[in-house]
Amino acid sequence: MPKKHYRGAASLLAGACITIGLLGAVGLNIRASLLRPLPVHYSNEVPEPEGEPLARIYFEISSAELPAEAGGPIQTVKEKSEASPHDIVLISGYHDPSGNPEQNAALAMQRALAAKAALVAAGVPLERIRVRKPEVIPGDADLQEARRVDIRVQ
Repeated sequence: MPKKHYRGAASLLAGACITIGLLGAVGLNIRASLLRPLPVHYSNEVPEPEGEPLARIYFEISSAELPAEAGGPIQTVKEKSEASPHDIVLISGYHDPSGNPEQNAALAMQRALAAKAALVAAGVPLERIRVRKPEVIPGDADLQEARRVDIRVQ
């Protein structure tokens, strides 16, 4: 699968506005780099997740907007990544099997990219962040688990 290097302008602007609002509320510095497209790195170069996630962010139904409480987990990941400068930050987005699988995967990716933008705005170097291809949660699982992003420093 080819790497995706940009999102639509409207999606990017909306994501930047959401991120700026969230991060401004928690007092983190916003860098102008948010206004340019963030590359998505997912392919064979993205490793499998190891262990439990350091942070888990849950989203509202049909939404990729970072919740207000995401500032704490983002800060935790930033601090861990600073303490582990040779590790990567791995973001995994999830979705459920109901409905249109392409739309669900796209929403899971938008959620992962919202987390990525917040991490970059918090000061995590872009080149250390990897985004995994969205994964499906089994149909019998709690659907809230399908509306999440896991973040690891490994």
